[in-house]
Amino acid sequence: MWLLLTLLATTPLDDAQAREEGGDDVGAIAVLQAAVTSDPRWAMGRVELGRLQLKAGASETALEHLDIARSLAPGNPRAHYLFALAAGEAGRRNESRRALEVALALREGYADAQVRLASLLSAEGDHRGAANALKPYVATHPEANGARLQLAEALERSGDARGAEKELRALLQVAGLKVLAGRRLLALLDAQGRTAEAEKVRHAIDPPRRQLRDLKPSRK
Repeated sequence: MWLLLTLLATTPLDDAQAREEGGDDVGAIAVLQAAVTSDPRWAMGRVELGRLQLKAGASETALEHLDIARSLAPGNPRAHYLFALAAGEAGRRNESRRALEVALALREGYADAQVRLASLLSAEGDHRGAANALKPYVATHPEANGARLQLAEALERSGDARGAEKELRALLQVAGLKVLAGRRLLALLDAQGRTAEAEKVRHAIDPPRRQLRDLKPSRK
């Protein structure tokens, strides 16, 4: 099937996409490598080549093409985002963070960049920055409960106990996270000395079992 798609392809990008869809990543890389060698200023080709190289685990090689791509097309947020991924894989965290910030400046609601930046900032201990990166993502993806849990942790660790409490209370309504969120909320409330509210949460996540009345043996 991929061979038919390759024959029908009209551009190197189409050819590479057809090969990738057919499982031939090596062939797709070769097609794009030849194309950017022929046309060194083809930014989109370098973006896709960098993505494929990153997918193949060649982060350093990907960095080279993605860096050129973002210099050729500085207004392309995807070029900056992919460069950030490659830089992160190569251990160049500062460059990764800056590239993510550029991507988000160019496309404010870039969800993948928001999540990636939050993870990077959290790993660096910048919990306030991580929370600020996650807030717009959670606001536009209310179903992303894992991200909401991360946001609650970032808020708490940045000193915003009220914000953390709000997110944890929202997660009490999610069956799969009710107990985990409840335990974190309990710890938060206990730390503030709010024992009565903590007890309500404790009952919500672990309601007391009803005592069964002993039945007397029948006289019949």
